[in-house]
Amino acid sequence: MQRVTVSFDTWLQLFGMIALLGGLVFVGLEMQQSQRIAIAGQVQARNDSLMSYIMVPLEGNTVALQFFDLSQVSEGNEIIDFSNEEERLVYDQIIRFRVVSLQNAWQQYNLGMIPEDTFEYTSDLIMRMYNNCYLRNLIQGRASQGFLSYLEANKTVECPG
Repeated sequence: MQRVTVSFDTWLQLFGMIALLGGLVFVGLEMQQSQRIAIAGQVQARNDSLMSYIMVPLEGNTVALQFFDLSQVSEGNEIIDFSNEEERLVYDQIIRFRVVSLQNAWQQYNLGMIPEDTFEYTSDLIMRMYNNCYLRNLIQGRASQGFLSYLEANKTVECPG
């Protein structure tokens, strides 16, 4: 068996090629991260625009000011006089706004922009709203298909009809 010797130059070339490949992998990962950040920025801008569109009609509305404490709005329907069409419409519009906001948080989480422990609180709020049968109809009318799939997979209440 013959012994093969490898020169120092050959080792340097091999090391250089390995370093080059490592650099290319690093650049590829950086590009992927930059793309994800750009997509998250576009999603955020789109949702901000949609939320503004939803809320503009409510600016200065005295009924909307009554519902300013949004935690009350998502907890239940007992504070709303559903026989008063203006109250119901304002309530529904605020819920639509919240759906877009919460869907944005879900999208940002799926893009890796929000840590899991931060999203946990949002997820609880989303599911509390989705488990309210009246709100579920509003949510289904505004949410994307992917978001609805998430909600359906995690719901704990079945709503009639």
